[in-house]
Amino acid sequence: RNLGARKPKPAQWHPSITASMADMCTREDMLTYTAQLRAQAGAKEKLEMLETLGPRTEDMSFGEALDEIITTMQADKFWVDLAKPLDAAREALAKEGTVATRKLAAELLRKCIKQIIELKHYFQIEQHILETAAAALEDESKEFGLESMLPGVKTTRSPETEAALAKGIDLEEKQKREEKAIKAAEGPWEFIEHQDKQEMTVNFPVPASTKPADVQVTFRASSLRVAVKGHERQPAILDAEIAGKIDPDSCAWTLEGSGESRRLVLEMEKTMGGLSWGRLLAVAR
Repeated sequence: RNLGARKPKPAQWHPSITASMADMCTREDMLTYTAQLRAQAGAKEKLEMLETLGPRTEDMSFGEALDEIITTMQADKFWVDLAKPLDAAREALAKEGTVATRKLAAELLRKCIKQIIELKHYFQIEQHILETAAAALEDESKEFGLESMLPGVKTTRSPETEAALAKGIDLEEKQKREEKAIKAAEGPWEFIEHQDKQEMTVNFPVPASTKPADVQVTFRASSLRVAVKGHERQPAILDAEIAGKIDPDSCAWTLEGSGESRRLVLEMEKTMGGLSWGRLLAVAR
């Protein structure tokens, strides 16, 4: 069934992503998790961009320091919650610079500092900067805000934090390699997910002579069947349950390329975006 152009649909949460997930997670949990994934991805991109610029030579403003600390925390899933009070403090100070707002921001910084102290081994430089800023915000005789300069502060990242981030990146790269190996072992297709999005793509190499009439694709909410006349795998290339749920009405297929590059391309849409499947099938074939 070739549905042609995919119909745009608004993002929506489906109550039965999987039985186990539905039991464990509420809608708010799912939305929070998705937001965290987006923040983590954005923070990693920002850190990579900053690293290409090299070491900073000028002193930072409090706003710049706060932004860097938030970005560092958001780049690791284990620390992302630490950034929440800092993000709230930054937002409050950006709106107005009243005594009450500075007091609120100081309280939020202190909340984060308390969490850092409980970690013991990380964010030592960050903690010192936040303590200095909190004290300045609490001093009503000072006009301290996001634009205020921090003499001598050119970076906020502790060596311990840098090492932990590097270790996390190494582990993430290892996980990506393992996921790629799992996908390759599933079958003769390429499964592509788009980070934080509902759309997925599956590419099937097919014989050069394959025509639309040779293709049969059946999209179901939790399973997929793909058959191609002349393909070495018969009666179907794939006929199995998939790793999550899709919206069949928003799925479509096309034939692309020619010769050895001829392929059947499936465009599918998850019922819940933001959650990674890691693989196409629910159970390895």
